[in-house]
This record gives sequence, C-alpha cells and structure tokens, in this order.
Amino acid sequence: MIILVSVSVIFINTYLLAKKRSPDDSGNSSEIPQDKTQIVVKNISYIQKEEDKQQQQQQQPKNLHKAKRLSVPDAGCEIEDKCTDDDVPYKVVSGDGMDKYPIICFNNKLLVHKNLKDTKIGRGVNLVAIDGQTFDVKATETFDTYLEETFFLRHLKMNLNDGDIIIMASFDEITYGLKEGTLSLLEKYGSQLIKIIKFRDAFVMIGQKGLARGKAIEMHQPKGQRDFAPAAHISGCAKFPLGPLTPLPFQPTDVKQDSIATGSSLRNCGLAEKCKDNEFAVHVYTGKDNNDEPKICIDGKYVMAKGINDAGRGLNIAVVSNGKEVIRTGHFDTWQDDSTNLEIFLENLEDNVILIAVTFDEASQNLRNFTRVLLRGYGSSKINTLNFRDSWAFIYHYKTSSGNAYAVAIDKRLCVPQTLRGIKIRPDPLPSRNDKRRDFCSRYDGYGDFCSDTNVDKNLQPVPLLNKTLEDNPIYSTPILIIAGISHNSLRMCLETVLMQPGISLENVMVAVDEKFSEPLALIDLFGFRGEKTLSSSTYMEHYEKALKKVWELYPTKDKMIIIEEDLILSPDFLYTLALLSEPFRQDETIGGITMWNPNSYEDVDGSSSLIYRVDELYGLGYLLRRSFYDEHMKAFSECCSKRVWYRWKFVGSSHSFLTPDISRVFRRPVDGNHDNMKYLEKLFNRKRKTNLNPFPVLTNVDTLRKETYDTTLLKSIASATLLKLPDKCDTLQKIDISIENSSQTFKYIYTQSNPTDYSTLVLITRCFGLFHHESTDPTGLYHGILRFNSNKNHYYLIGSKSTFYSSSSDSSLKIQPPPIVA
Repeated sequence: MIILVSVSVIFINTYLLAKKRSPDDSGNSSEIPQDKTQIVVKNISYIQKEEDKQQQQQQQPKNLHKAKRLSVPDAGCEIEDKCTDDDVPYKVVSGDGMDKYPIICFNNKLLVHKNLKDTKIGRGVNLVAIDGQTFDVKATETFDTYLEETFFLRHLKMNLNDGDIIIMASFDEITYGLKEGTLSLLEKYGSQLIKIIKFRDAFVMIGQKGLARGKAIEMHQPKGQRDFAPAAHISGCAKFPLGPLTPLPFQPTDVKQDSIATGSSLRNCGLAEKCKDNEFAVHVYTGKDNNDEPKICIDGKYVMAKGINDAGRGLNIAVVSNGKEVIRTGHFDTWQDDSTNLEIFLENLEDNVILIAVTFDEASQNLRNFTRVLLRGYGSSKINTLNFRDSWAFIYHYKTSSGNAYAVAIDKRLCVPQTLRGIKIRPDPLPSRNDKRRDFCSRYDGYGDFCSDTNVDKNLQPVPLLNKTLEDNPIYSTPILIIAGISHNSLRMCLETVLMQPGISLENVMVAVDEKFSEPLALIDLFGFRGEKTLSSSTYMEHYEKALKKVWELYPTKDKMIIIEEDLILSPDFLYTLALLSEPFRQDETIGGITMWNPNSYEDVDGSSSLIYRVDELYGLGYLLRRSFYDEHMKAFSECCSKRVWYRWKFVGSSHSFLTPDISRVFRRPVDGNHDNMKYLEKLFNRKRKTNLNPFPVLTNVDTLRKETYDTTLLKSIASATLLKLPDKCDTLQKIDISIENSSQTFKYIYTQSNPTDYSTLVLITRCFGLFHHESTDPTGLYHGILRFNSNKNHYYLIGSKSTFYSSSSDSSLKIQPPPIVA
C-alpha cells in the first residue's frame, strides 16, 4: 500500500500538476509543485518549442493566419466548422427583408450587428475592410449603392492596399446605383457573381484586393417572385490569401505622369510678346466643334492636342509644377463615364501646382455635383453653369484663378506667373447662391431637377398665408406628420409641395424616418423641417405605427393631427381645404377625420372641386385625424391597420364618418415594381387621376356636413333627383343615356341588395360610370349604402335597396325595384 501511494504521489507531482501549471495556463504562479526538477524540465521543453516556433515564423512571410484570435467566438459568431491555427473563422449573413440586418464576423470577432454600439448598417453595401497582414479592422462602412456608387468606388480604389480583405453583406437593395466600372473592379477582388445580382437580390462576399476572379468566397440569393430575397449566408474557415494576388495599384488610364508626350512647338504659345522671366506662356483652346481638337500649350509646347496625351472629349487637364514643368496630364471623358476618377485626381494634387483645364465637345453629362464643388474650391465661379456642349477653360492660381463657361469656343493666350505663394481660395458667394443646397447636392445623387443648375441655388422658403381671414384658423397650428418610406426622391417631392402650402409653419412639420436611413435627415434639415428617427422596423406599417405613437407623445395637448404618407404630392389647396372644413370638423364629434384622397377621383370621371362628402371609410394617404378617434380605434394598430390603407382599414364598432372631397387633394405616385396584387394596384393608382390644381377653390356645401344636416339634405336631394335607367351592359358613363326631359342634373339609381353589406350588384354598376371597381373588393365612397359622386357636371346617387336611406325615404320612386345589371 505504501509503495502504491508513493507511486501515485510521484505521478501526480511529476505529470498532472506540472501540466496544469505550465506557462500556457493562467493559474496562480505561487502554487509551486513539490518536484522542482520536473518543472524545470517542463519549462526547458516549452522554451525550446517557443524558439522553434519563432524560427519557423522568421522563415515564413508575415501572413494573415498568424494574427491573434479570440479564444471564444463573440455571441452570434459561432460556426459548426472547427478551424485550425492556420485558418480564420468567418460568418457573413446578408439582410433578409427589412427586419433582419446583416451580420459580419471575422476571426471570432463580431464586427457588424444591429446591437453593436455605433454600428453602421444601412441600405446597400455593408462593408468591413481588414488589413491584409495584421487582421486589424481598417474600416466599417455602409454605402447606399441603391442611390449612387461614387464613395463605394473611391473606397475600393483609394483606401485599400494590395491583399487587404473586404467583407460585404447586402441589405435591402445594392445594385441600382452600381455601374460597370465598379462591378469590374469587384471582380478584381475575386468576385464572379457580382454582375448577375439583380434588384433586391441578397449577396455576401469575402474577397481581397488583387485576387483573381472566382477566388472570392461569396453567395448570391435571387429574389425571384418575392419582395425580398432570402438571406445569403457563408461561414467556415479560410486560409489567406485566398489565392494568388496581383498588385492592383490605382493608376487611372486617363492620367499620364511618367511618359508625358509633347506635340508641336509654338514660340511663346502664339503670344506676340515674350513673357517675363517669372512667367510662362499658355494657350488654351476648347475647339469650335466636335470635329476640331482641344489644345493646351505650355511654355511653347503643346501638351494636350489631337493624338497628344489622349486629349479628347470631356475634360483635358495639365498640371504644372512651381516653375513651368508639366508633371501630369489627364483626360476624363465625362460625357461617357462618371467623374469619380477626376475627383480623385483633383483631391490628390500636390501643393504649389498650377492646374490648367479645357473642355472639348461635351463634358457636362456625367460631371457630378461633387466634382463641381471641388472645381469651385479651386476658384472656378462658372463650373456650375456648364451645360451640354458648353465650352469651359480654367487656370488655377491663387491670385488669377479663373474659369468660365461659354457657348462658343474659347481661344485664349496669356502669361501665367511661375511662383505660387498663396493658398487655394474660393470666390465670394454669388448673391443668389444657396450653399446649403449645393452642399447637399454634392453629397447625394438621384434627386433629378432638384439639384440641376437651374434649381440648385433656389431658396427653400415657406409660403406666407395669403388669406388673412384664416390667420387664426386652427389648421395652421396643427402638427403635420410625414411618414417617410424608402424613396428619398419621392420624399423630396412631397416636402416641396408641403413647403408650398400657403401658411405652412416649419416648426409644425415632423418627418418620421426609420433609423436605418440617415440620408433623409439631411434632406429634411435642408427644408427646415423636424426629422425624427423611429426604431428600426421590418415593414412600412410597423414604421407607421411607431411614427403615430411618437407624434402624439410629442404633442400631448393637440386634439388632431395631419398625416401624410409616403409617395404623396399635395395639391396647392391641401391646407386651405382643411382650413375651410375645420369648423364642421370641430362641431361634429362623429367626424373621425378628413381624408383628402378619393379613390373615385379619376380623370375621365371628371368630378367637382367644390363638393365634399361624408363616407364610411378612412382612405388615408393624406388626412386629418381626430385624437379621440385614434385613442378609441387606432391605438391597437395591428388590429385595424396592419396592411396599407388601400386594403381597407376596418374599425370594429365605430359609428364615425369621414369627410372626403369629390376631387382628391393629394396625388399618390403610380405603383411600380412587382406586387402580388398588381392589377388591383394599377386600377387604383396607375389609371389617370384628377387632382385639384386650383389653389383657392370654393366649397359649396360646407354648411351641410354636420351629420343631422347632411342626412336631411341628402334625403331632399335624392327625392328631387331623376330616376336613371341603365343598360344591361356598360363600361363608361358616355354609354349611358341621360338625355331625360328634365331640368334636373341630379340622378339616382337603386341597386338591389340581399342584405345591407351585399354590394355585388353595385360592383357591376360602378363600371358604368368609370368609378373604381375590382371583383375582389367592395366599391369605395359609400355612406350608409349610398355611393355619391359628381361626373361631367352631373350629380349621381347609387342607392342600395337595403340602405337606411332607401327604407326611410317617402319618395315613391325609390320603391321601384330595378332589374339587376347583367355583367
């Protein structure tokens, strides 16, 4: 037993404890084993292994897989694969719809996730750039390539070294703004799938700068018939480099630096007199037409001309050092290609150089606003006026900075001082200049005429209230909530028409933006409105609910709110009409809101701008909402309003009515893209609509809109209307014979019903008048079974046989049961 115990003690001391307390362990070093000889042997063995490892590292090139790795993956970065010491674990997941955000993990580190502090996640490309030697994170950025690609392209070209790793994950939509140049460049990061990505497809990729096409780790998920593609996902272990790397320095083909050619010589560049000793001669010529040629002569030699340094269409540039040596030339075809390369060229100019530029043929087509900003910074006061096939010549010097645009050829010779002793300057702003709008347009693309040369300097000012009798009308102090969607340009057009409402108060307008999107906030600030972020949502209606809740919280004492949904353009009388209706709205608590869009307001129906009706439904889009109605029927938003309003919100137990104009006061932009119910939406939105354009229409029946008065007036009007007979088949109003010998221009028709909610016959009748009709849904515009509308200066009532107005009427003509319409 003694021998057995002794052997056990020796085994524990010499093997187990020594192993437990090896230098690889972080245990307490004060716990020294009894057998000191054995621990020394262990340490010697460890030291020898470390020396061998160091020798191996010295013999191998510095490489990625030697980088330090977290021993335990961050939460969310777990993968099934077991990676070796030479491998790097990774996990990349794209967005999925609007509710699931991208995830990027690399080397067990969580780099992109919606819960990370200060994380950048947004529509387009979510990118992490990794140092190709150390695994250090160089950048985590989001590029909204749905709108434009410029800053993404510049990042790929300028901010990364050969062998650097890029990790990409799409969210929402990435392809719309990507052009061929960027797609081809991503192939030089190893991608072979990037050119097949379509609208709202999902895409993830790990590549390296200089990697051969097809060597990247990537995955593409097509959208197919869905609204969004399912998430693309890659995970596993990778060895770096992923394949052979080819140096990929950024050296634009449109720039010459080492082999600058010179053309013909011309004494003093054609100047009659020789320049002073500290000056040199210059000749700039834009050419008189596209069959001519651009020319730049410097100190007696042409450095830009036909066949010299690729001079041609677009912008031709020569850079002169602090002397008279031409150190660089560049030709940028800004008619065919965007001006990204030109921007990079300008941003990387050395100090103390002179910039000489001329246009040839056409240079404005793809000259981005940001490029124009850079040239303005160099002193050009005319670059913003450069339009199609205008001529422009430019010489940058801190005292003699000049740049002009002309519609005729520029042919100018002058002496330029060799020595520069100043800094880059910018001319004083022009009197009509809008620098804030210019700055916005330089940073964001895709805003059409809003950023054109004609409009970019126009001020964005609210329109004062012209009708002074309305100064105290409560509508002009009512908060306005605009619920922004994903189309920034649609939001811009909406904001413009809000700003043009006479009497609009900037401080009353709040625009709700999903926190995923930052660009709309800059646009909202440009207009002077208040931008408010809502927590990220997966659908527009979820964003809608959060926006409504937030605005009521911000205005706890307000009893009503104006709500404007995405993709709306307001008529010039939007606020004015609401102001005229504010009194019956105040007096009648049964009016839950005023909806300014009428589904039946089609161009060929040709309604009346002076009539307002009571209806049973809230059509939404642009409307005034009573707070008490919201509290009672809309707080449980998902129960009434989980889908877009055109799918018919239902307010169970509500006895409220809503006011609506016969002609809409908002225009909802046509629907595009793929939708499951496209035919329904096309009938509702894409058919030509009529929207009121009269800024001050006369409303003829405002005094009759309170419930009791309205119902009484309705019965009287029906009683005096002429009974209308319809043909067995009809499609439009023009086929209906209304040439009845009667002075009345008001007509009625009684459609049969089996019960008060049976509208099957009415669906057929609506086609006779060109009203909205669809076999899958009930007609719109009803008030207790009556569909009331105006068309071609005639007024119509379509009355259900089970309507309370039919049963309570004493009009004998209403008792006639007409035959059903044949489809």
